[in-house]
Amino acid sequence: MRSLQARVIAGTAAAMTGVLLAAGVLVYVLVRAGLVGHLDSVLIDRARLLASAVEQDAQKVDLEFEELDMRDYQHPDGPGYLQLWLDDGGPLYHSPSLGSRELDRAGPRVAAPACRWLTMPGGRRARAVEMNFQPKPEHDDERPAPPTRPADRTVRLVLAWDAAEVESAMASVRGVLLAVGAAALVLSLGALWLVVRRGLRPLGRVAEQIRRLGAEDLADRVPDGDAPAELRPVVRRLNGLLKRLEAAFRRERSFSADVAHELRTPLAGLRSTLDVTLAKARRPEEYEEAARDCRQIAVQMQAMIENLLALARLETHPADLQPEPTSLDAVVDAAWAPCRARAEARGLRVRRDGSAARPVTTDSTLLGLIVRNVLDNAVAHADEGGTVEIATEADDGAVRLRVVNSGCSISPEQAEMVFERFWRGDAARADTGTHCGLGLSLVRRAAAALGGEAYARCEQGGPFEVTVRIPDWDG
Repeated sequence: MRSLQARVIAGTAAAMTGVLLAAGVLVYVLVRAGLVGHLDSVLIDRARLLASAVEQDAQKVDLEFEELDMRDYQHPDGPGYLQLWLDDGGPLYHSPSLGSRELDRAGPRVAAPACRWLTMPGGRRARAVEMNFQPKPEHDDERPAPPTRPADRTVRLVLAWDAAEVESAMASVRGVLLAVGAAALVLSLGALWLVVRRGLRPLGRVAEQIRRLGAEDLADRVPDGDAPAELRPVVRRLNGLLKRLEAAFRRERSFSADVAHELRTPLAGLRSTLDVTLAKARRPEEYEEAARDCRQIAVQMQAMIENLLALARLETHPADLQPEPTSLDAVVDAAWAPCRARAEARGLRVRRDGSAARPVTTDSTLLGLIVRNVLDNAVAHADEGGTVEIATEADDGAVRLRVVNSGCSISPEQAEMVFERFWRGDAARADTGTHCGLGLSLVRRAAAALGGEAYARCEQGGPFEVTVRIPDWDG
C-alpha cells in the first residue's frame, strides 16, 4: 500500500476498530456484572426471607412457608428452585419446580451466602445462592418459653433462579453494542476519509509545485508560507537542495563553456601549425620545430586536463586524504626543481626566506600539488628579469607558505578573482595554451580540503603575493 492517504485511513481504522471493540467488550462486561450483581442481591434477600420462615422446637424443625408467596417454586416451568437439608444430610424441603431433580451443594459448609452458576437439566443456566443458618426457636407468645432450649440445628439452603431473563437482556445488549459499534465505525471511517483527504491537500499542492519545476526552473522555489508546520522543514530542505542544484548547474554550464573556450584556442593553434607545416615541402629542421611547437601546446592542454581532474576529485571525494608527517621545506625544494630552469630562462632572481623546521601532519600529495601550482604561478606571471620570493614559517599549530612575484598587472580589487576558474586579468593570463587559469583555483580548493586557507593580495605594477596556511592535524 503506497498511498499515504490509504495508510493513514487504514491505520486509523484499525486503531478505531480496536478501541470500539475494547469499549464494547468493557461495556458488555460491566452491564453483565451489574445485572448478575443485582440478581445475586435479590437471591440473597429471598434466601434470607425463606430462612426466616424456618423454625425449630424441642423435637423438630418446622417450615412456615404458608405465610410466603411460593408460587415461583410450584411449577416445573417456574423460575425458582428451592431445596433445604438438615445438618445430618436429611432432606427438609424439595420445591415442586424441581420434580425429581436435585440441586448441587457446594461443600460441607458455607460460612456466608455464596452465589454461583448452575446448569439445570435441559441445558438452562441458573444463578444459585447457598447458605447455612440456624432456625429460630419456635414458641407461642401466650406461653412461656421452655426452661431448657433444644440443641441448635443447622439447615443448608440452596435457592436457584432461572437466568433466562439475564441471558435475554445480555443478548439484547450484545445486539445493540454490535449495531451501534458498526454504525459508529462506518460513520467514523467516512468522516476520517474526508478529514484525511482535506488534511493532505497541502501535500498535494506541494507535490504539484515540485512537479512543475524543471532544469530550467531551478531559480524558482517552493513557497512555504501556506505549508503546514509539519511540511515546512521538508519544503525548506527542498529549497536548499534546489539552491545547491541551481549553483551546481550554473557552475557546470560555466565550466563547460570555459573548457570549450580554453580548448578551442590551443586546438586551433595546433591545427594551424600543422596546416602551415603541411602546406608545402619543408626542411627537416622546420618539421622538427613545428613538432616541438605542437608538443608544447599538447603539454599545456594535458596540464589543464590534469588540473581539471584534480579539481573534480577534490569536489567529489574531499575526504580521501592520507595524513602523515611532512616537511614543508622539503616539499618546496622538490616542487622548485622543475621550475628552476624556467626561472633562469626568464632571468628571474629567486630568494628563499624562513624555514618551517617542524614537520606538519597533513596529506603530502595534496600539499605538493598546492606548492607546485603556487610556484608555477609565480614563475609564469613575474615580469622578465623580475623577482620571486619564497618564504616558509611555522604559525601556531600550522605552517605558512608565502610566495611573492614582481610585475603584477591586476588591481588590488581583482586579487581574489585569481582563484576563480579560467579567470585572466593580464596579458600573461590571456596567453591561452600556455596558462589555463586553473592553478590558483586548484590551490584554494586543495587548501580548503586540508582545513586551511589561501588568499592573495597585490599592488598594480608592484608585487603579487599568494599566502597558503595549512593546519597541523596533530597540532
